[in-house]
Amino acid sequence: MIRIAGLTLGAAALSLSVLVAAPAPEKQKLQKVDLSEMRDGETAGIALQAALTGHLVLATLHTNDAAGAVVRLVDMGIEPFLVASSLLGVLAQRLVRRLCPVCRRAHEPDGAERALLANGNGGASHPLFTAPGCETCAFTGYQGRSGIFELLLIDDESRRLIHDRAAEADLRDHARSQGMKSLREDGMRWVKAGETSLEEVLRVSRE
Repeated sequence: MIRIAGLTLGAAALSLSVLVAAPAPEKQKLQKVDLSEMRDGETAGIALQAALTGHLVLATLHTNDAAGAVVRLVDMGIEPFLVASSLLGVLAQRLVRRLCPVCRRAHEPDGAERALLANGNGGASHPLFTAPGCETCAFTGYQGRSGIFELLLIDDESRRLIHDRAAEADLRDHARSQGMKSLREDGMRWVKAGETSLEEVLRVSRE
């Protein structure tokens, strides 16, 4: 047994589940619960039960976009009415590589690129940027990363759609009608600013 300033470490003889390792949040008088990732129905069940008892629960989930999180929770075995009652919002995020500021070059978009810029609300009149690579960026054309985001806020109509097991596309369409920007649309702000390439945003997003 190893003891370090209030921390006790020992060899684990058994594989502990979240249910064993993390006591019920409502018994600990916590106001906020952070879960690194919801991988299965047990973990998701703990998160939703904590949310239903008044806790703010922050957790991660692997999906293609924000609306896909609802389908993922239902696929884990969570009843749609529980998801509708407890979910406040979903923030999807991706990382895009930033163009190297040393070798970055501008060019006028062609017809296909202008159409993509217009569909993404990026503005068809703006030049596009690429980077051929140099010693500064180890000849990759990129240096550093930035985030692109998609925020789905759950309103009364969203809750009705979730409760009624509506298709993922219907939930996404409603969110878009309420002003939600897709990952690709948000990524166009970096394309417009010359911080990343159009190809990079298309690579990490889907429409």
